[in-house]
Amino acid sequence: MRMTLGEKIRQRRRQLHLTQEALAGESITRILISRIESGDVNPSLETLKYLAARLGVPAGYLLTEEDDLLQFLLPKIKEELRDKYRTGDDTGVFALCEQYDLHDEETCLILCECAVRLGRRAYERGATAEASDWFDRALSFAEATSYHTEFVLGEAVLCKAMLAEMTGDHPAVYLDSYAETLGRAVNLDRYLLLRFFSDMENGTAGGGQSWHEAVPIGNPLYRDLRQIWLNEAQGDIEGAKAALSELLRGENAKMLEGDPLLLYRCIAKMEQLSAVTDDYKSAYMYAGKRQQLERRYRIHTEPNTDAVSVSE
Repeated sequence: MRMTLGEKIRQRRRQLHLTQEALAGESITRILISRIESGDVNPSLETLKYLAARLGVPAGYLLTEEDDLLQFLLPKIKEELRDKYRTGDDTGVFALCEQYDLHDEETCLILCECAVRLGRRAYERGATAEASDWFDRALSFAEATSYHTEFVLGEAVLCKAMLAEMTGDHPAVYLDSYAETLGRAVNLDRYLLLRFFSDMENGTAGGGQSWHEAVPIGNPLYRDLRQIWLNEAQGDIEGAKAALSELLRGENAKMLEGDPLLLYRCIAKMEQLSAVTDDYKSAYMYAGKRQQLERRYRIHTEPNTDAVSVSE
């Protein structure tokens, strides 16, 4: 639909429930607003910028004939959406998306993670029905985007499995639904291991026994790695060191070569265990390997934490 500049100003003013006098403010007159809206006069550039700012729209929108305000506002809306996501305002994210009917792939990815976070909060306060609904919504958002959602959805499935424990259902139904929704095999084992590492680093692994039991790790290598970390936590430092040293040889080492993040964790753990047991020669060797991996894969560690990430 094509609209004149005056028609656009009138339409936007009414959308904001402003009178001509309120829109005019102290810089111009109500009469000038009336004449601009009726098409009798064209505003100066300064007046146009003033009106655009008062109406909350880009000046370029007022100058075009097309009535597609959303396209002009979209960059600003998307930035607001990302800000709400980064600050954890998950309900605000959903409200903004509903207000502007946003459903592109990036938005669905953000909605997927926000739904998981809202589901976890509902689960933690005992609202199991609400939590289950949020996790189901997360799966539907994942289906609508081609972005990588494995880690986010791993969390959703994990929580669904915990809900299954409470309701007496079997968690396998959720795992099958997860794989079917994404239309591909899901490396849930790897997610479970990374989640376990995260819980160990945050000191919350002890409270996570239920989900370990609900969704056991099937991959033998990942099971062994989890056991090594548990052995260390239980004080068996020498046993953990020997088991990890053995694991880093042969076929397991080849498998880890294809997963820089897990390989890095193993090498860094061997450096740590060697230093604790006064095996400084090995600690020095593994420190060198760790630094090589950091350079090769651009691995970053967060200050004062064990959290690591791999740059693309």
